[in-house]
Amino acid sequence: MDVRGRLLGKVIGETSHAKIVFLSKTPPRVGQYVLVEYPEGEFVLGMVEQSLSGNPMAPPDAVSMASLERVERFEPQRYLYYKGVARLLAWVDENSLAKGRIEAPKHPPPPLANVYEAGAGVLRLIFAPQTVNEGDDRWVRIGVLANHPDVPVHLDVDMLVSRHLAILAVTGAGKSNTVAILATRIVEKLKGTVLLLDMHSEYGGLSEALSNVNIITPRLNPMALSSHELLQLMNIEPGRAHIQERFARIAWREARKEGLRRPEEFFETMRSKLEALGMQRKLTNTERNSLQAVINKLDDLEERYRGLLFDPTAPIDLEATVKPGYINILSLGGLDEQASDAVVSHYLRRILDERKRWKRSRGEEGYPVPIMIVVEEAHILIPRSRSTLTKYQAARIAREGRKFGVGLCLVSQRPKNIDEDALSQTNNKIILRLVEPNDQKYVQAASETLSDELLELLPSLNVGEAIILGLMLPLPALVKIDKFTYRLQSSDVQASREWGDYAKRRVNEDRLLSDIMMEF
Repeated sequence: MDVRGRLLGKVIGETSHAKIVFLSKTPPRVGQYVLVEYPEGEFVLGMVEQSLSGNPMAPPDAVSMASLERVERFEPQRYLYYKGVARLLAWVDENSLAKGRIEAPKHPPPPLANVYEAGAGVLRLIFAPQTVNEGDDRWVRIGVLANHPDVPVHLDVDMLVSRHLAILAVTGAGKSNTVAILATRIVEKLKGTVLLLDMHSEYGGLSEALSNVNIITPRLNPMALSSHELLQLMNIEPGRAHIQERFARIAWREARKEGLRRPEEFFETMRSKLEALGMQRKLTNTERNSLQAVINKLDDLEERYRGLLFDPTAPIDLEATVKPGYINILSLGGLDEQASDAVVSHYLRRILDERKRWKRSRGEEGYPVPIMIVVEEAHILIPRSRSTLTKYQAARIAREGRKFGVGLCLVSQRPKNIDEDALSQTNNKIILRLVEPNDQKYVQAASETLSDELLELLPSLNVGEAIILGLMLPLPALVKIDKFTYRLQSSDVQASREWGDYAKRRVNEDRLLSDIMMEF
């Protein structure tokens, strides 16, 4: 195995078990992996987190341009030096690395220790174990090391699902591409199951990439709604409108007892129950007003969400909707935020409950396979500053999902607006370009291994480059994400192009009208 590459330089100054500074012959690259030589020919793998360049003839306290111009006559390039700051990560032991065991050093290397570029062989052992260990099928490729493009990077899907994931970046940095690559490869290679909650209907192009894509039109059978979901759709806030909430819950329970199948029957039964309550003489004026408000809100619900709730073919069986072995895309683009919250929380609740049933019944009933749930626009559905139904159900999955094979992936361009508890429960992170300082600090607070040096790198990442951290990868890595070859529907409107297309249509229409008029 090719452990060492070319000699880069030597360790200088005081050293520690965690970090070194080395003088280099060429500029080190941030994210590059190096090998530091210890006595007896042992090596420790390190990652360059800072790259520095200087010249003693141009000191930092120089204050005169004239003095610098005089220095330029003496070939200052001869005195140019390069320094790298590297974090020490793991002993290089082929047997341990092949078994996925990472052991960090506990003592520092000596000063003047040699620093080499890490060889492709040792990096493949760490980041592409399935290419080395035959029969290890829990890995999927996500890209290549940005500074070692000959080394592919694979993620441990078992750890991804059981320890959850966050994909974070500014708009246009490559979030959707990353989601598409990850989802298609989980399904293609591992025959896995993914539910993609598509807030802006931008993932329809996935159906061009593979055949087993299931587009789900949002339809809910009222019999499967929880009381909280119904209250959300009726715009009754639990804990505030107490009397309205009580009447709505009574009607909901009575309708469910009837065992009705058709949506119209369910809501007709609710209305009749509410009207029957209104016939009671003991109601106060306040209660009568609240009861009428509930009936009005039920009418509004039927008018606003007829397409969502009144489809007689809407299935109750979860497996018939979210197909195992497919990328299931729940297209939410036509719903408002309130309805999206109710629909998403409904699916999260039912999936976790059905997976619990499967485990407890030992495969006799419930949802039959583990599933990865991708929540796009997580800052909207799982916000930091307010309660939502999705936020509650996501918290349940974050706490309990690993025991039942339900993984959660939060995707957002506004990390600071995501609920802190939910984000901190994602032990794996794919962080693409992030510019806003508060977003960066918020992500660092929710990450255990994002150092200040890596944090400083986030604003300068190129499109498609990401820092990947967590248990799904043995060590932190700077990765160039593979490019999804099929077109995704961008959420950004190309205003200039649409204006131009509209103007061309108008010109053509005017010409056609002119030709018709000339014939007469």
